[in-house]
Amino acid sequence: MTIIHIRRPITASLAEAGRPTAPEGGTPPMLRKLEAFAAPNGSFKTGTWEATPGRFRRAVMDAEFSHFIAGRASFVTDEGHHFDFEAGDAAFFPPATHGTWTVHETLRKTYVIWQAVA
Repeated sequence: MTIIHIRRPITASLAEAGRPTAPEGGTPPMLRKLEAFAAPNGSFKTGTWEATPGRFRRAVMDAEFSHFIAGRASFVTDEGHHFDFEAGDAAFFPPATHGTWTVHETLRKTYVIWQAVA
């Protein structure tokens, strides 16, 4: 394996990754991403991800570490825990973290997602 260098993620050109379903009829954001690396066995991946303003359910079931490089958003877990994120923050999401994102200003982050070892 070699070093994965994510060059200038704040200005990288990202590809459209779809539009999730918004809960309660809200406005779904546009999602974009640029995957920098994915392990051939699917055990982990890393890259840059972006969402325009809107609301959507978190779809990642694996563990994730994120470093937010632009924008502002809130995340509320299904248990009611509220987190506010902005540029410069970082977060670890344990596997099977469920909740709803509300993106207030276009959010961009670098991420590492991996399958938890049982």
